This record gives sequence, C-alpha cells and structure tokens, in this order.
Amino acid sequence: EVVKAGLETSVFVGNTLINMYFTNGESGSARILFDSLPEKDVIMWTEMVAGHSSSGEAELALKYFISMLQEGYKVDSFSLSSALNSTAEFAGLKQGEMLHAQVVKSGYEGNICASGSLLDMYAKNGALQGAHLVFYTIPKRDLKCWNSMIGGYGNYGNSEMAFKLFGEMIRDELQPDHVTYISLLSACSHCGLVEKGKFYWFCMMTDGIMPGFKHYTSMVSLLGRAGLLEEAVDLLQKSPFAKKCPELWRILLSSCVALNDLSVGIHAAEQALAQDPDDMSTHVLLSNLYAAAGKWDVVAEIRKKIRGMMVEKEPGLSWIEIKSTIHVFSADDECHSQIDDCRGELLRLKGNMELLYSSENELLSSG
Repeated sequence: EVVKAGLETSVFVGNTLINMYFTNGESGSARILFDSLPEKDVIMWTEMVAGHSSSGEAELALKYFISMLQEGYKVDSFSLSSALNSTAEFAGLKQGEMLHAQVVKSGYEGNICASGSLLDMYAKNGALQGAHLVFYTIPKRDLKCWNSMIGGYGNYGNSEMAFKLFGEMIRDELQPDHVTYISLLSACSHCGLVEKGKFYWFCMMTDGIMPGFKHYTSMVSLLGRAGLLEEAVDLLQKSPFAKKCPELWRILLSSCVALNDLSVGIHAAEQALAQDPDDMSTHVLLSNLYAAAGKWDVVAEIRKKIRGMMVEKEPGLSWIEIKSTIHVFSADDECHSQIDDCRGELLRLKGNMELLYSSENELLSSG
C-alpha cells in the first residue's frame, strides 16, 4: 500500500515502518528498508540505534551510532542511552568509556537518561569506581540508578557496599522492587551470608513482592552452599517453579556434589530429570555425586549414557574429566558450583592481559 501510494521514499513513513519492524522483531527488514531510503533524518538514525539495542543486537546498535556521528547528526540523550545499554550488554568497557566522553561533549552529563545508562554500563562491566563517580553526579537518582549500583557491588563481591547503598536508598524514601531484591539476594549468595539472605527474603515478602525465578536461584544457591540442603529442598518444593524449572534442582544438585550428600542429591537429580530427561549437565552432576560416594558401577552406567548423548550434544556444551570428576560448561551457565570462582579467575586473567597490553604499548612508544 505504501508503494502504491508513492510514499516509499517518505522519511516520516520510513520512520513509522522501521519502528513497526523492530516492534515485531524484524530487525533485518528494518535494515533493508533503512538502506533503501535515499533520505534519512536524526529520528531514523536514533530508531536504528534504539531498535537494535532493545533487540539485543548490541554490536549493530553501536555500529549505527558510530555511523550516525560520522554522518554529522547531533545525538540526543535517548540515542546515547541506547548505545550505552548495548555496551553494557556485551561488556564493552572501552566503547563505553568513549561513549562517556560523548555524553560529556554533548552536554548530557547529569541527564537521568544518559547518565543512568552510563552508570549501568560501568556497573555491569565491573568498573565500580567509574560507576560510583557517575552515580554521585546524578542530581535526582531514580530507582534504576540505585539498582544498577547495588547490583554492580553485589555481583562483584562487595556485599558491604551493596547493603550500605540499599540503606541509603531506603532513607531517600525509594521503594525497592523485584530487581533490587535480586541484587541483594545475589550479593548474599556470592558471599555466603545466610542470615542476611533470609532477612532480605522476608523483607521482600513483607513488601508484597512475589519471588521470581532469579530470587529462587540466589536463595537455593545460598542455602545449598551453606549446607542447608533440607531447607533448600523445602523452599524449592513450595515454589511455583518446582515442576517447571529443572535449573533450580540442578543448582541444588551442584551443592550436593560439593557436600557429598547422596540422598538429597539423588532427589534433586530425579526432580530435574523428570522435567528434562536428556539434560547432559544433570547426568554429569549425578555421575560426580556417585563417584564421590565410591559407587563406581553406577558411575560407569551414567557415563556410558553421557558418551551416547555426546554424539548428539547441543552446540556450546563442553566437558572435561579431571581426577575422576567431570566438569561441564555451557553458554550462559549459572548453575556450576564454582561459577563465582570462574568469574573471579576470568577477571584476574582479563586484568593481567590488559596490564600486558599496556606494557607492550609503552615499550613500543618508548622504542
């Protein structure tokens, strides 16, 4: 109809269609249309940045943002915010720092939209000093800003600061939401603070917030690591996720492997496999559980099944065997018993690599 009416080159119609394509998850069609239009305005460029950012296509969002600057268009707080959200999603600290400079250059420092996204970018990248500095430049901080800071400190092991900020937030008379409690419970889980975790769970219920999947993930992990396996089972069985989220039972099973609790571990494995019989990670954990108990005949049966499953395994899943224990890794895995140790080691390696890169640059420049 647009073509019939001769409006296919209209900027206004183009903006409307691009927005429609992104709303319907058709980013490819949005790109084709965008490339075909002879004239583009700042609204259309901003739509391309925001659309790709909200669609989870972070690299494309940044690509269009950079192209927008190169074409000489003036960016606003919304396009900056969308680009910053993209760098937060794929951990692009270098790109985020460059965007920070653009925020300052464009005069949006302190703007709640741009600065809030800037804060979130620093927090998600673990650059907490940068996040802290941005946080205190925002004159009127909203709940999203507080959640970003609390989540940043909680996820990177500084639970004390996360709790301190939560106290400040309450004194500022802001009402916590489900995201706030996800961050607080995650902080408790990372640091093994059982009583604190139970306290925040109680506060959440008192505030009328029904716990979701992520809340249960942190709480089951916290109780499991502390050896409170029966409490974890009780919490799980009373949850709305007991019969539809095998991931939670796998988290509990992971704790049972670490603590050599065969009884609870078998129960957790049975619950997980009842919902997802072909899940390899559950079979691997169960094999390790039996291996720790010295039940090698059962181990042999399970590992035979695992080898058969490996033939048709899903992409992104890998496993290694070290000293009779199988370790499995998959994309976006949050259930591994040593996930925090893995993250810590990756951050250490990243720091060493950046130091090496910096040293090499200094040598080259001095040479």
